[in-house]
Amino acid sequence: FLMPILGLIFVPIFCIGAAIVGKPVGFCRVMKLALFRVDCFMYPVIEDWERGKSSFSVLAQAVRHFSEVDTYRMYSLFIRAAHHLIDVYNAPEHGKVQDKLTFYAMCKEMGLPCAAPLTPDEIRNLKPKDLPLFMKPSNEQEAVGAGVIDSVDDPKLQHALDKPDEWVVQKKLRNCDFLRQFFPNNPPLCGVRITTVMTKTGPEVLESWIRVGAENAVADCPFSAGGCEFAIYSETGVVWQGSDEKHMKLIDSSLEPSLVISNGAKKPIGGIKIPNWEKSVEMCKRAHREMAPESFTIGWDVAHTPEGPLMVEANLISNVGCFMGLRYGSMSHLWPRIPLMWLELAQWMEGKSDFPPASKKVKVNGIKATVRESEWLLRRAAKAEASLSAKLKKIRAQDPEKQSPCLKKLETEQFLRSGEVKGLKAELEALRKVLANLQGLKKSTSMEPCGSAQ
Repeated sequence: FLMPILGLIFVPIFCIGAAIVGKPVGFCRVMKLALFRVDCFMYPVIEDWERGKSSFSVLAQAVRHFSEVDTYRMYSLFIRAAHHLIDVYNAPEHGKVQDKLTFYAMCKEMGLPCAAPLTPDEIRNLKPKDLPLFMKPSNEQEAVGAGVIDSVDDPKLQHALDKPDEWVVQKKLRNCDFLRQFFPNNPPLCGVRITTVMTKTGPEVLESWIRVGAENAVADCPFSAGGCEFAIYSETGVVWQGSDEKHMKLIDSSLEPSLVISNGAKKPIGGIKIPNWEKSVEMCKRAHREMAPESFTIGWDVAHTPEGPLMVEANLISNVGCFMGLRYGSMSHLWPRIPLMWLELAQWMEGKSDFPPASKKVKVNGIKATVRESEWLLRRAAKAEASLSAKLKKIRAQDPEKQSPCLKKLETEQFLRSGEVKGLKAELEALRKVLANLQGLKKSTSMEPCGSAQ
């Protein structure tokens, strides 16, 4: 009871402060976000959005960035970290896939192509012709401790010999020729992340994006080293748009992702299809199914080399979409399984030792309540989309040269609202099917999409 009372005191002060710094926000939106989705405030704080500006500006950006539908439906990294704890609690053995040496051994056993590490004997017998190599810790992420080895006498190689269970040494992989034309000069290996989710019928692709490292960078860590990230349509493998540190932290995160060309590149990567996409997807699905079937989501890094796609590593906590500016609306356009995440999470949780069993009546009532909420959100999103479409039509008629300063903002908002409509319709369709199955109904007019939100 204390938090709402404190909120009634501090939220008006915050709204006044935000208006003074030029970022007016509504009282109800701030209160709702603070009470129910404090994780949304963590993005601008942790990621340094509005760099160099006041705390009012930083926190107000979260309110302006995330929509009402995001507040109710967005699946964030912080929520994913919570279900990762459930993963670990119920199937701790699945954590081994994050250890790179174990992961490579599992890939080899399954016959999956991977970036195989060198053995201690191979390291001892290295010749100059075997260089360059790439060395990294076996159980770290974000390229922590990683580096290129250019000499057989490099003292770092001794670390791998002294503690072979803690280090991975492998041939330095090259990007395939097709993708290199869309990268800057001398880029690092640029990996594709394909995240799979375990559904009731098996693994499916949840999210996908490509990291493009900066010129002369050691690794493809995007924002910390001047690189970019680009979202990929999960069903087709076609690159959409992306973002970088400058656009997310120094300009306006609510307009992102907006880039179609990598920093330092000469050709736009937006619109091209990742080679061997279908093969890469099947590799990741098989790895999830056989390596860690009890894990809800796993992010797989795939390298696209001249020799074809290679499995590089697995990550049990994987969610980068929000960090490049994606929200529920844009994710629903790109990744069709995003709107089904909450339902699939509930289904995955059933039978877990720390998930309380529910009667049929409780389940039916819960789904009916969710359907009503989704229908309400759908009506509001559809109304907002229609209003934005009308404004855009008017502006384009008055300004065919597209010079209006508000055009980009309106186009982004319209795209997000249309994605929200698409995602909520998909969620409602899935919910109604589950509800019909629970009630033992084969056909029911009340379960059909009502269309009242149009």
